[in-house]
Amino acid sequence: MARPKIASSAVPADADEVGADAPRAQQLSSAVSMWQAFLLRKATQKVTAMAEAALGPHGLTMRHFGVLSAVEAEPGLNQRVLGEGLRIDRSTVVALADDLERADLLERRRGVDRRTFSLHLTEHGTERLAYFKQLVADVHTEFLAPLSPAEQAMLRDLLFKIAST
Repeated sequence: MARPKIASSAVPADADEVGADAPRAQQLSSAVSMWQAFLLRKATQKVTAMAEAALGPHGLTMRHFGVLSAVEAEPGLNQRVLGEGLRIDRSTVVALADDLERADLLERRRGVDRRTFSLHLTEHGTERLAYFKQLVADVHTEFLAPLSPAEQAMLRDLLFKIAST
């Protein structure tokens, strides 16, 4: 299937024949770079790939890391509240908790009404989470390196503002 042609005076008609795909890629990039949602998605894909490359050898994804971090911050959090807070559907929360329980990082305890489970880090989970946090911190340092400390703080504040609404 042929690629769609993007008309441009900067790209010669025979660009494919001379191997000049770079100008087309730049043109496509500038055509979509005006859309913040597209840029956010691309940035998310990049940092997620970096973080999951660091966490993957330990059998974790960023979602696992998010669950562990949230449970550390609020021991006893129930699965429903966790899912709502992290915007993860119920069945995915259950699967993530299953994974973390099998890895001896998390334990479920019966909730007050016996229909819910409260989540707690195991001792092993607490120890490993400190290590996982360092891995993710290293990824953030690398990912955010092009920004000054002030720009990094501004980006965090703006993203938090958007994500919190």
